[in-house]
Amino acid sequence: MEYLLHVGVMLCLYAILAASFNLLIGFAGLFALSQAAFYALGAYAAAIVTTQLGLPFPLPLIIAVVFTALMSALIALPALRVSGHYLVVISIAMQIIVLQVILNWKSLTGGTDGISGVPAYDLFGLKLDTPELFLPAAAIGALACLWFAFRLTRSPFGRALRAMRENEAAAQAVGKNVLYMKVTVFAISAGMAAVAGVLFARYFTYVGVDSFTIDETIYILAMVILGGAGNLWGSVVGAALLVIAPELLKFLPLPVDIADKMRLIAYGVVLMGVLLFRPQGLMPEPRGRKAMFVPVDAEREESDAETLFKGDKGTKGETVMEGRNLRKQFGGITAVDDFSIELKRGVITGLLGPNGAGKTTAFNLLTGFLRPTSGEIVLRGSPIGNAKPHELVGKGVARSFQDLRLFTRMTVIENVIVALPDQTGDRVLPLFLRPGKVKAEERANAARAMEILRFVELEAKAHDTAEDLSYAEEKLLVVARLLATGAEVLLFDEPMSGLDRNTLQEVFPVIRRLAENGKTICIIEHNLDVIKELCDVVWFLDEGHAMATGTPDELMNDPELAQRYFK
Repeated sequence: MEYLLHVGVMLCLYAILAASFNLLIGFAGLFALSQAAFYALGAYAAAIVTTQLGLPFPLPLIIAVVFTALMSALIALPALRVSGHYLVVISIAMQIIVLQVILNWKSLTGGTDGISGVPAYDLFGLKLDTPELFLPAAAIGALACLWFAFRLTRSPFGRALRAMRENEAAAQAVGKNVLYMKVTVFAISAGMAAVAGVLFARYFTYVGVDSFTIDETIYILAMVILGGAGNLWGSVVGAALLVIAPELLKFLPLPVDIADKMRLIAYGVVLMGVLLFRPQGLMPEPRGRKAMFVPVDAEREESDAETLFKGDKGTKGETVMEGRNLRKQFGGITAVDDFSIELKRGVITGLLGPNGAGKTTAFNLLTGFLRPTSGEIVLRGSPIGNAKPHELVGKGVARSFQDLRLFTRMTVIENVIVALPDQTGDRVLPLFLRPGKVKAEERANAARAMEILRFVELEAKAHDTAEDLSYAEEKLLVVARLLATGAEVLLFDEPMSGLDRNTLQEVFPVIRRLAENGKTICIIEHNLDVIKELCDVVWFLDEGHAMATGTPDELMNDPELAQRYFK
């Protein structure tokens, strides 16, 4: 019986570790292989403060979690400026460095001998020094961590994490502070791993570096993959399978050395089978209504369509945004040279020119994705050239991308809700300290999102996954997502490309209605029919500078432009 209870304790520890790793990999899309290092930091921090300082519960737990979270944040700040395989390499280096410090700081960590004599938990004089007595403590720790993780992921912050996972640039373009989200989720994931480390130290009353190698990180990763990335219940299932299955192998009538090898073979066979036949894991990430944090009936609440454009209507034709003498160089190449542009309220401005003319570079300058080499960008009379993309969205400037960059694995309504500004639940502390306000905002935001979807005539697709939309519907969702930001200046990068004539006639009225309601619109477009029918004024770019400005008819009748571009 004691053996089974021991397995139960280990299951609780690995459920915490798998859930913490899933936050990082499954929800945030940060593939960092350093989870065992934070597991170790939590265990060693608890062991040191209990054996050397004699601090009573819960101080060792608090100190270990805070210390590990802070250390992970400090490490993450430089590391998270990279992504993909670069992050994998850096995180492995982090794992190695942490273990080497533990091994070589013998006066503090005991080096290869580790730290023994860690006191077991003492509850009113009762020492929790057996599996039977320790299991309730481990279960409480696991349930608390899982509750925290579920609350975090089923929230506006969790939705923003998934948006960042889908496309970082698009998340920035709807106002999300990607660096804040990365550092925060990294610290939370490390803090949860530290909880498992503290429980480990108190249960075994010993910590040694051999328990926290890179193999341990791979073991936890296997649990996430097996259970299902992006699903916390999957983490629990994956942990249960990989903790229990090896123990069952011990009952096979095989020599010990063969049983050990069979365990490794079983891991490999199971993982290969999952990757081949169910790559999404045993419990895939929830989609559709199941992924919604707010009750599904909240979207049925009434929302006034007029509020979509509240505060946008001013004097038509007034200049809202300017680019003045912009210049952008990449080494010896000048992509934009002495380019000036005015974007006016209620006016649809077009950027026209051949491929390589600098149109997208100009967009990136105006929206903060690139810094100008020289020149000035002004919004309502104030310079904004140093603002970051997510900051510009808050100031009232939002943009789309030529390749759409929708959050494809999220629903249509989630694509819109995530773009709504000033969400209390986007920050972790308010999320837990003001849950009532967050829930009320979610209901209001769901209603507002549905109103936006009605505006672009996508309300019937609200709970469809974005990747299941037609190409024309994806274009309309891009418009809806930009409208959700509340920005008054909307920049569209080739919003009509790839659409047939009939579909264009369905999209044109949506763009026109935006301008009629006070939005300042700028579009990059190659289709001359779109330019002629939709734009009020056009700037023609070639070789990085504006060759001409005027109405579509004026530019198309210009002999020089007709010779260079229109014929």
